[in-house]
Amino acid sequence: MSGMPADEATAQVGRAFPGGDYKIHPWRAWLLADTLLVAPDDAVAHPVAAWMAAVGGMGMTWDDLFAWFGSTSADGPMFGEHRTTLHGRVRVGATYRISGGITSVDRKVGGSGTFDLIGYQMELHDTSDGAHVATCWNSLVLPRRS
Repeated sequence: MSGMPADEATAQVGRAFPGGDYKIHPWRAWLLADTLLVAPDDAVAHPVAAWMAAVGGMGMTWDDLFAWFGSTSADGPMFGEHRTTLHGRVRVGATYRISGGITSVDRKVGGSGTFDLIGYQMELHDTSDGAHVATCWNSLVLPRRS
């Protein structure tokens, strides 16, 4: 089976992302609003900007994340679930400190075979005052082929 044994994958729970900073540039907030067919706001970005900031500032590439689990983009990883909890407003022009890591790993067997369901979470804190602005939880589906 490609990837890694279930116990090695599970050992990744608690592993932290390198993290980093992400700025919500006005042009990016405007393009996001335009793409989502909502009126742009000069002060507050659309809530989807929280997720964009989270993945943009996690400090690693998707391929780096897949490699933590003995997988690659060629193995066909898929985005699973997503949940963003806003604790404040995502402000246009603000810079956010991104932190987080792996929260769960479950090996499952379904109609299409064996796969790992990876849970990971990222936190956004405003660098100007430390305010906790958002929590983004996601899951990733990594197929395990024999």
